[in-house]
Parts: sequence; C-alpha cells; structure tokens
Amino acid sequence: MGRVTIYPLGFADALSHAGIKWLAASPETMVSPGVPSSVAEAVAKNIGDPNAMGRAIVRDVMQQSYGAGAFTWKPAAAFDVLDLDPRKRETVERSVKAFNDAVAARSADAATLAWLRDDANSVPGMVRFADATPDMPWHADRPALALYAKIASDDRLDSRLRAAATDAGAAIRALVTAHAESASFEPFGGSDYRDAAGPTVHFPVTKRSVDPWAPRITETHNTFFSETDAAAAERVLA
Repeated sequence: MGRVTIYPLGFADALSHAGIKWLAASPETMVSPGVPSSVAEAVAKNIGDPNAMGRAIVRDVMQQSYGAGAFTWKPAAAFDVLDLDPRKRETVERSVKAFNDAVAARSADAATLAWLRDDANSVPGMVRFADATPDMPWHADRPALALYAKIASDDRLDSRLRAAATDAGAAIRALVTAHAESASFEPFGGSDYRDAAGPTVHFPVTKRSVDPWAPRITETHNTFFSETDAAAAERVLA
C-alpha cells in the first residue's frame, strides 16, 4: 500500500501501472506529523479485508489529534484509500479521455467553453490554506468527483458532454474504498473540504495555471495527461 500526502489522479494512475494495489492519501497538504503510527495496527488487523482496512485507516487518520490543551490540531483536511485495481484504472483512463475529447471537440463553441470554466472555477483547487501563493500549481488540482459532478449537473451544457462527465465521475468514484473529510479544517483557517472526496484532477482554465512551476515541477508531462488527451482539452479551455 502506498501512502502520500497530495495525490492527483495521474499519480494514482502511475502507481497502479507500477503494480501498487492500494493508495492511502490526502488530496490536500497534510499537517505535521501527518499520518499516525496507529494505522499500522489498522493494516495488521484487517489484512484479509481491504475494505475494512481502508475504513480503519481513514478513521485513525481523521480522528487523530496532535498537541495538547488549547493547542491541538488534526493532521488531514480529508483522507482517502483508493483501490488501484488495473481494470478500474483502465475504466478511468477511458472515461476521462472520452470527456477530454468531448471538450476538445467543442473548441468552436465559446458559450460551452465559458460554462465549463464557470463550473471549474466553482470547484477550488487544493490550495485552501492561508500561505498559498497565486503561482502554486495546485490551484488547478480540483477534486475530480466534485468537478465532474458539477459539469454533469450543468443543464446549460449539451447532453453528450454531461454524460461524458457523469461517466468520468462514476469511474473515479469506483476507486474510492474509504473517505472522510472536514467541513472546517482549523489549521487552514476553517477551510471547507466537504467536496474533497477522492483524487484531484489537473484541470486548468487559465494559461498561468497550466504548469506554473515547470520545468522544476510539472503536472502535464506524465503518462496519464498524455493518454487521456488532457492537453487537447487544456488547449481550448486555458
């Protein structure tokens, strides 16, 4: 099982290709000291039941408090365990590619592109903390389930595009074995993470948010971005 702090969909995809079966992670930056050591017991007690293991890990992380007295804090604003089964990964790849191709096919439809930008901007990225700077690349790392759900429910958009968003969301939802989130995460000024279930997807709608830290850090030069035609959607939206 892999365990990391911030995980975009492309990272989960890469781990699945590498043979990793499960991923336990937060879609947002975690607060030190991070994941508690008690998760080792959650793993050991549920070694034969991955779903129970996932629920136990998420429970341990989200119930953990550090510090003492008035100075206590939680380590994670949200936390998930994902099933990286190759068949589920392939369904995600196909459905996200179909959605991106549908977006790219509407390159001449200014109204549709404007509505898609509206939808995306209504789902904030994973920089919901006070010290965030405008150039951080994670502004465009939006909770994938929330983003696709928003697009799927936008009745200004045509039915095929909405159906493609529905399919992408359903494929990603199938990865999520266990999840919990905070409605008011105190270490980040009470930021709301109720929409932050599952992985994020890099979905920029402005040129400066495409890859602002490249080449030191890039979110677009990876296999998932390429195999899902994300660049084609990006060219018409950003």
